[in-house]
Amino acid sequence: MIDLKDLMDERSAHGMPGHGRLAEVQHKIRRRQRRRAVVGTAAAAAALALAAASTVVLGAGPTQPPPLAPGSAAASAGQPTVTASATPKPVAGRKLGPFAEHAHGYRVVAVGKAPVSSKKVELTWTVNSTDVQFFSYCPGLPDKYISLDAEIAIHGDPTGSMNCISELHQDPTAQESRTVWASVGDTVTVTYTVTGAQDMKGTGRQLATIPTQGTLHFAVAEKVPFDEYPLPPRPTALKPPTPDGMGTEPGTRIVHSDPADANKAVSISMPWRRGYDFTVIPQTPGIYQVSVNGTAVLAGEVYDYSGNGPNASCHVKRNDQAFCVPELQSVKDGDHVTITVTAQHATGPWLAELRSEWQDSRARG
Repeated sequence: MIDLKDLMDERSAHGMPGHGRLAEVQHKIRRRQRRRAVVGTAAAAAALALAAASTVVLGAGPTQPPPLAPGSAAASAGQPTVTASATPKPVAGRKLGPFAEHAHGYRVVAVGKAPVSSKKVELTWTVNSTDVQFFSYCPGLPDKYISLDAEIAIHGDPTGSMNCISELHQDPTAQESRTVWASVGDTVTVTYTVTGAQDMKGTGRQLATIPTQGTLHFAVAEKVPFDEYPLPPRPTALKPPTPDGMGTEPGTRIVHSDPADANKAVSISMPWRRGYDFTVIPQTPGIYQVSVNGTAVLAGEVYDYSGNGPNASCHVKRNDQAFCVPELQSVKDGDHVTITVTAQHATGPWLAELRSEWQDSRARG
């Protein structure tokens, strides 16, 4: 079992996901935010955005948690209020407190709030999915650069930390996950306690006292099966997917979905250089995956019609012994591999931009 604390502490300290299993690769896997504008957030706040969301994978454990009512709140300073999502039918656009009930494939199932001066929010929920996100949001802080340090405890046992800032973010964190002792059907009590504060302006500094202004908002969200997720209305007219900057670069292969069936797998053969740049540009929501010789390398779920799809890249130098995909160690540089793009639930065309290259060379197949 890997402790949740490792993940949360790492993100709380750096605001970025951990390096994961590709630590030996000089250029780690990076997710490129192609075709998406970034609008006016302060740099310090943006750096902390990932710290306001953490992923938990719940696993079966040797003991059962105490029987508490779902959505209930234990007494804590400031008399926090808690709301549990009680309506089973999904409704697009509905909010629970300040949080969107549905966002990026997750559904908020319980929220709590309390004054920052109370330093604590506690709530319970009954586990329906083993893929869980925590979100925090602290509006009304004295300054937009202030970040609250907070500790998360499950059934009273400290399991990690997560910052809280004055901007609301519900973007799921990267797919690294940790295990805690809980199973579907268990009722879990989670406590979010403020332990300190930082001023992130400039180089940043720890504050001597914790601000008393503002409100603590804390939420638990669970993964929703794709076919149960409330998608936004389909636009009357949809633009066909078009290549972005990568698609115009030499060496990039562009693969289009089958005109008759967008969910039919499409494969090509191309030389392998141990590294890759893969991007899927979809017209519609769906689950998209890219595999190399049957090994999944990129997978992502799309829940809107924006044209933003999953993407990832990883490079190694020609003379390095590292591998971006350990399962393909037996493939020699320059050997041809089969790259397959698959889609599920797609209702419109998509294209994929595929490239394999060394970090220090423009040599491509």
